[in-house]
Amino acid sequence: MTKYNQLTQAEHLYIYDKKSLAEIGMQLGLSRRILFYWKKEYKWDEKRLEVEHTKYRFSNELIDFARKMMNKISTDIDNNQKTPPPEIYSLTNILKNIPLVKQYTDSLQPEQKQEKKGLTPDIVRQIEREILGME
Repeated sequence: MTKYNQLTQAEHLYIYDKKSLAEIGMQLGLSRRILFYWKKEYKWDEKRLEVEHTKYRFSNELIDFARKMMNKISTDIDNNQKTPPPEIYSLTNILKNIPLVKQYTDSLQPEQKQEKKGLTPDIVRQIEREILGME
């Protein structure tokens, strides 16, 4: 394996897999010295932070989008208007994944005590039954 391949693999392990430099060194057979150099030279900490911020922003935007869709569907129901099936289908798919998104965002801030907020699987099922009329 060339040094460039090891560099890209080590960078990926550090940024995306959140491995420590010690773990990366053992896995790839690299010295701590070269890993610290690469980390500083290629700004791995900044890249890791940017990846985390991007994921966090996406999670929040997805939750906001689900809220907007639920409000629109609720308004349609209140006004006796038919909601297009693709909107209902999209909302149910998003709602199924909200607990996973919430779990991920909670894992980004382990130092803060998290209150149970958001949509739990039980709330999602309740919304599907009561608002969307699904069983």
